[in-house]
Parts: sequence; structure tokens; C-alpha cells
Amino acid sequence: MSLLENFVKKRLSNYQVEVNKVDENLPKKISAEKKVAVIGSGIAGLTSAVLLSERGFKVKLFERDNFLGGKVGSWKVEFSDEYTANVEHGFHAFFRQYYNLREILKKIDSYKYLIPISDYLIKTKDHGDFSFANIEKTPIANILSMRKSGIYSFKDILSNPKFAKLITLLTYDKEKTFAKFDHVSFQQFADEVNLPPAMRLMFTTFSRAFFAEPQHISMAELIKSFHFYFLSNDHGLIYDVLNDDFQTTILNPAKKFIEDNGGEVIMNSPFLSIQKFENKFVIENENFDYMILGTDIHGTKKIFSNSDFIKYGHTDYYNQIMNQKKSQRYAVLRLWMDKRIGDDLPFFVFTDALKILDSITFYHNMEKESAIWAEKNNGGIYELHSYALPDNFDEEKVREQFLEEMYAYFPELKSAKILHEYIQIKKDFTAFHTNLYKNRPTPITDIDNLYLTGDWIKLPIPAMLMEASASSAYYAANDIFKKEGIQEEKILSVPEKGIFA
Repeated sequence: MSLLENFVKKRLSNYQVEVNKVDENLPKKISAEKKVAVIGSGIAGLTSAVLLSERGFKVKLFERDNFLGGKVGSWKVEFSDEYTANVEHGFHAFFRQYYNLREILKKIDSYKYLIPISDYLIKTKDHGDFSFANIEKTPIANILSMRKSGIYSFKDILSNPKFAKLITLLTYDKEKTFAKFDHVSFQQFADEVNLPPAMRLMFTTFSRAFFAEPQHISMAELIKSFHFYFLSNDHGLIYDVLNDDFQTTILNPAKKFIEDNGGEVIMNSPFLSIQKFENKFVIENENFDYMILGTDIHGTKKIFSNSDFIKYGHTDYYNQIMNQKKSQRYAVLRLWMDKRIGDDLPFFVFTDALKILDSITFYHNMEKESAIWAEKNNGGIYELHSYALPDNFDEEKVREQFLEEMYAYFPELKSAKILHEYIQIKKDFTAFHTNLYKNRPTPITDIDNLYLTGDWIKLPIPAMLMEASASSAYYAANDIFKKEGIQEEKILSVPEKGIFA
């Protein structure tokens, strides 16, 4: 191991931090019956239900839809020729520093479905392709080796004194970083530093993956995300994916685990308001000792707006929640075509959006169900994704624009026939825009025994996306465990600060 590797590994606490100290002398399970209502079955809700049911709590998980999973949901769609397929909100990557989420996958026996992707690839029309498969994995060394991929050059460094400001990426400190950069957009920062075109493109692609255009995304959030994904661990940017649809690989196993541990999963059960009497939450005349909301921003605001005891009894907290902001729109188009390409590419490829296309997923190379269809029909299944539709982009033109950009990158598909298609345009993701961080709520709320979970919740650790959702549930569950006098669940994190913080 080199001197640099030794320095970085020591500085970053061997890349993994145990956030809390678990008292193993405490019992693991409760001795008296306690009931918990979990609202919403996304990653946060499922994680909450898994952790609590395992410890002996009587858990009821309420889901408004007829499918589980929230933004990792999977549901069946019937097409005109009686073909039925599972579809989802879009591709999800399971990075190797998703320590807490991966523990859940192990608990529910879903870990066995993870398979690695071959490369983190960005395709562009003007700058060639950028591969990250062979860059160094050690932080600092990975930045230096990016030069070999053409992201920047020594000339860029020598000719631009402001280039040194990129050291900011290595100095992540939650309080200082958000105080200094949350009001600054990535576009403002990039203009100030005068980033070279290829590096700006890489950062733009990365920022759009957080459902925000460069002029909207908080530079503090981008610094945090770079710290979390790239500069606090030695996994590199190569990640894992689930090898079949989410219903098979994660949702059914989670439901089985919850039910095997005495929990209930109730579908088609929209939750409209919170009612609380004598310190008990009441749902359909049943009392619950604790309640965990695993709902997104839109759902949480709707529930709060219908909950008079919060609106009038906890006015400041009510206003804080009602001021939360959703993301820009995003769009997903899945295509079943009579031609197969992409066998020489990773399952998932970033594209430099000409207008809206941010990525293409080759599902026939990743999912078993899709591979079976592709083999049977001598075709391929492709998913086109726009993470942040421009505010003024006409939704009626999304499909046409998707196809135009797909053909620009893969002209060999122009001659292919589209056999089936399914499009979604939604606005239910978390906004990581400027000036939003300070107002975000934490898992532990101002209302006794009520908890908020999800990727939009403010956490002590620098987790993002699915790992933030899972981690928020850990914090909520641990507060309940503490109140009941049983062992907390161990929470793991990447180092909480950057190398030079």
C-alpha cells in the first residue's frame, strides 16, 4: 500500500464509521406489546417495518397503492396483445457504500440478487465517451487519475488559477459546507471556477442525477454527494444492480420478512390525516404507540394539511413541513423493440442530454424477466430517463424528444420497430435545490412518537438517495428502541467529513 493510500485510509477512518455505540447488554426485543403504524412502503417505510418487526413490535404497514415500493415500486402493465410486464419508476443503482440499505438486503435475503455493473460510462456527442472503470479507487488518487479519462488536463490546472477552488470537494463539513454553499448553485460555482467543458459536463451529468438542473442544484448538496459517492470510500464509482424486477428481488422478500415477524402489510389504504388521542395514534379505531411516516414530500404535506391537531397545535412545525419543495419533473420512457443492441455496453449509460435524455438502461442485459422477453422476441428493452425536465419543456413533446436523442446516440435503432412502450412524467422526488437544507426536518419530530423518514430528511450523516431513505428509518427506529429500553441498531456511514475538512 502506497503512502498516499495509507494517509487517505487513516484520514478517512478506514472508509467506514460506526455512528452509534450499541449497548449489547440491553435486550434485543421488547417484552410488552407495542404497536407501530408505518405509512408508506418505499425504502424508508419498508426499512422501518423490517427493523421494528424483527424486534417484536406489532407493525402495520399502510400503502395507498396496489403495489409496494414507492419510488422503487414495481407494478404490472397489460399491453394490447395481452403481453403483461412489470415496470418501475426507473433504474436504481446500489452503491457499495450503501451500508445500511445493504444490511436490510441481507436481512430479507435480497443481497443474493445484486450483480455488478461493468463501468460508470458517460456518452457525449462533442467530447467522446468517459469511462470510470479503470480509475484509481483511493480518494485523491481517483481525482488525479481522472485526467487519463480526459476530464481535465495539466493545461487546465496551469492556465486557470481558480482551478484550485475544487479543493472544496475534499473539505466537506456538514455545517460549514451548507453555511457557505447552500445558496450557491452548481452553475454559479462552475462559472466562477471556469471549469473546463469536459469537467463541467461530468458534474452536470452527476447533478442532474439528483433531479435538478445545474442552475437549481445546491452546490453544498453537490459537494456532499461527491463526498459520499466518490471521495470518502475506496469502492470507486462501480456499483451493483438487482438482477430482476423489484417485485421479485426486494419487495416480495421484504413483505415476507415483515409478515414472518408478525407484521401486517395493508395495500390500497390511503392515509389522509393523523389523529392522536391520549398520546396514541388512531387509525380506523385502532391505537398505535408510534407512527412513522415514510411518505414523500407531497404525501407528507397532504397528511399534515388534513391534521388539525398539528396545524393548530404545532403551528411552527406545520409551516416547516408545508414549505418543503418537490423536485422538477422527471420522465421515464420504456421501449420494447424488435432489435437488440448494447451487449458491449454497461447495463446503464449516462448521456449528455441534448435537451432531455440523461441516461439509457439496457434492461435485456440486466433483468432476468427482460432477458427472457428479449430472447423470445429477438429484441431489446430500453429505458430512457430524464432526471430533470426543463421547467418550460412541453410534456406532449417528451416522447418525440426522447426518441430523437436516443437515435442520435444509437442510430442503429432507427430501423427498429417499437412493439410496446410505457411513459411516465412525474414530480414526486426530493428537490436538492439551493436554500432548502436549513428548513429540512429531521427523523425525530416536534410531535411525541411521530417520525419522518425518506431521502428528503436531514440526517447527521452524509447519506444520499436510497441510502438516505434507509438511514432515516434507522434513526427513527433507534429512537423508539431507546424509549423502550432495548438495543439500538448499528448505524454505519462513510466518514462524516472530507479528507481536508
